[in-house]
Amino acid sequence: MMLTLSHSTIGNWTIIHVAGEVDMATGPQLRQEIVRHVSEGNIHIVIDLQNVDFIDSTGLGILVGGVKRARSNGGDFRCSGLSGSLQEVFSLTGLDSVLSSVDLNQDPSTWVPLNE
Repeated sequence: MMLTLSHSTIGNWTIIHVAGEVDMATGPQLRQEIVRHVSEGNIHIVIDLQNVDFIDSTGLGILVGGVKRARSNGGDFRCSGLSGSLQEVFSLTGLDSVLSSVDLNQDPSTWVPLNE
């Protein structure tokens, strides 16, 4: 399955919209997108996973790496659009304690970065 990435902005947050499967084959594409945005100074990132059908351990590792990269540059990294099965994976792996979820329909001022 292919991975499709696009992005938008809400306030000072960059939203990376992900569609498809995030796995060993497609994961590097997502990693590069995260690195590019942080390198360009977009250090407040939300990964929109609403249209993600599957994520494996490679994909989860990329999300953890995104958290570390954004926070080490003074920003923050969140996710949005978790399906029930993705919420379960996040809970089972403990990722939900590292990567908090936001609602893209809410005012971004409610997404207070953890490091502020």
